[in-house]
Amino acid sequence: MNNVKEFQKKYAKFFAERFVYSTAEVEKSDDKQIKKEQIACVLKAYKYLLEKPSSERLTIKDIKTVGDIVNFDSDTAPGFRRIDVNPGLKATFTPSDPKNILNKLNQLLINYYYMWEGIDPFLKEAMFHITYMRIHPFEDGNKRSAKLITTINLLKEGIPPVIITKEDTDEYYEFINNCDYNGFAEFLKQRSNLEDNTMIGFYKIVENISPLEEVDNNRIRKILQKSVK
Repeated sequence: MNNVKEFQKKYAKFFAERFVYSTAEVEKSDDKQIKKEQIACVLKAYKYLLEKPSSERLTIKDIKTVGDIVNFDSDTAPGFRRIDVNPGLKATFTPSDPKNILNKLNQLLINYYYMWEGIDPFLKEAMFHITYMRIHPFEDGNKRSAKLITTINLLKEGIPPVIITKEDTDEYYEFINNCDYNGFAEFLKQRSNLEDNTMIGFYKIVENISPLEEVDNNRIRKILQKSVK
């Protein structure tokens, strides 16, 4: 590799663009201006979380900030929700009572950083993500904020991140509706492995390596593990 840091920048931009567009694509609106604003806000929230030092843990304030960023629409009340909401047509769970949201988020963070320490990272992220979605802390933007947090958590652990697409919606909600932590953990692992292969392929393109050239992918993989931190 000629310049690891240069590749890191290129890959970060490549991934962020794909993640942001796929996340906005899941939303219902067909209005081009709204889509444009969604994309800009998801990217802003992505950068906010990514720039937070890895040594600093996610806080309630961070979660609120991300929610406020992605909920750019003035019709959506800022901060954590104070009303009951319908979590969507594909959801069969009942979101937490608004008065319990702060306590449940605090307990979720305690579990994530203390009680679940040392367990498989994909299972840990699956448990966080599903619990977060079932709390449903915001009037809107819950999927966007949940996907952002899961992606950044994986990145900061040096694990290839995950993109959940529009085509995954039915399967995604099955995991959440059924509290299927193990199934979602396996889903995240599979998607992370796909991103790992994508990262290696992107590296070969950047470095102008011919598809016919024999290359040790494991050697590349070890180098690129640094690129996702």
